[in-house]
Amino acid sequence: MFIEPREQVMVRGIKKGAALAINQAAIANAPESFEKMQRVGPKVCLTTANEPGFLGFHAFLQTGAHPLGGRFGAAKLINADSMEAVMESPLNLRLDPLNLWQYTVWEDAEAHERMHYEQYERIFELCAGCLDMVVDGPWEPVYRILEEDMPRLMGMTDVPRIMGQAMAQQQQPPKIRLAMKRLVALGEHYVKEGGEQAFTDGVVRTLEKLKENAPGMIGWMLLEKQGESALSTFQLAPPAFWECLETLGANPPESRRTNYGEFGKDYNTPPIPIGGPKQYLVHTEWESPDTLLFGLTLTGVNPELRRIHDEGVMAHLARLPPYYRIFAPAMEDMIFFH
Repeated sequence: MFIEPREQVMVRGIKKGAALAINQAAIANAPESFEKMQRVGPKVCLTTANEPGFLGFHAFLQTGAHPLGGRFGAAKLINADSMEAVMESPLNLRLDPLNLWQYTVWEDAEAHERMHYEQYERIFELCAGCLDMVVDGPWEPVYRILEEDMPRLMGMTDVPRIMGQAMAQQQQPPKIRLAMKRLVALGEHYVKEGGEQAFTDGVVRTLEKLKENAPGMIGWMLLEKQGESALSTFQLAPPAFWECLETLGANPPESRRTNYGEFGKDYNTPPIPIGGPKQYLVHTEWESPDTLLFGLTLTGVNPELRRIHDEGVMAHLARLPPYYRIFAPAMEDMIFFH
């Protein structure tokens, strides 16, 4: 009996089911940190792109927070919409330390762990050279893109062509997602056990309503935490852990064994368990600070949206309310990350 070979489906960029790792670090707010980011960041991107299964990246700098009706009333409100605005503002928005969160997207979580194992020496040298600007971290949780509705990135010169194509094909024109010129609102949600599916359904209904009606909303993703990577943040088992501290980056430890074992022998996906309550990230993108600030607020002041959000999202949370950080893109893959 002849059996046709299984079709190989290649995931590209932000697509449902792909893995998304977030390298999280708080860095010193100083000109030297920005200079080092611009010098070292491209080398890390080149190294990461060596690995099969890598689909794209974003680097984001925090520009503020959303106060959520006064619950976080002392938080710094958003007042920058780009990397240039962050760097040109007095004392870089006066946030010190600054959160630098770097997304990398993969076909699956195994591809992410394999890259850190196979490229360990290069990554170690590059990251060790940045530790003097790191105040906290880095740490790297890994998520699965559970649901998404995200248009592709484009520049201003691409807009007429893409709009013209949509009109010629009698399709709905896409949202305009400009490279390096938008803001991200990233909300941490912790969900009660047993409420995961109801929460997911409620998030999707809320975000679909926002994207359809809220001025300036561009797109969204729902990320489900899968675990945390060990190798990416040098969580090596002693004595290799101490060997990390005995060099400036030129002499990485020979052992790559963590307290959870060694990649390829003891684990293939993020080895550090997620614990509880389960965490989800709601990633939304907006065209400007004002549309973001007032758009998220609609979940509290618009009667219909408030009912959907309260019943579908808030009722299933283990911690109230969700906390929203606001980021501006600092560097990103402008072709495949869509």
